[in-house]
Amino acid sequence: MLYAVAVAIVSITQAPFEGFAGQMQPAGRVAFWAAAALVSGLIGTVRRTLLGRSLAGDEEARARRLVSTSITIAALAEVPVILGLVLFMLSGMRGDFYVLFALSLVLEAVYFPRLEGWRQWATEPALGC
Repeated sequence: MLYAVAVAIVSITQAPFEGFAGQMQPAGRVAFWAAAALVSGLIGTVRRTLLGRSLAGDEEARARRLVSTSITIAALAEVPVILGLVLFMLSGMRGDFYVLFALSLVLEAVYFPRLEGWRQWATEPALGC
């Protein structure tokens, strides 16, 4: 949410804001979008990889793994909005920012840790989280 506030403040105080780098080449925009799509596609794989390791250890170790995996996935879900913010700062394209912001919100909602998923993973890790 703070990203959207930052974009609004910059847009208002620097009106008309055209980006700090001026007109951006289409290849640059595509690179940012490709990076956001790549990270979005890899989140599920990263989660399965981090949780797919054996359940060796006590309950405390398994709980730490669930928490660290959830933090890692939340951080990865933030990458599209950060790329959108950088793209906005460079080119001034608010539309790109808001679409990547929405993508990030969707990723956060889809991969938000759920207690039932954690319980399921704790008993049968093959089923996922």
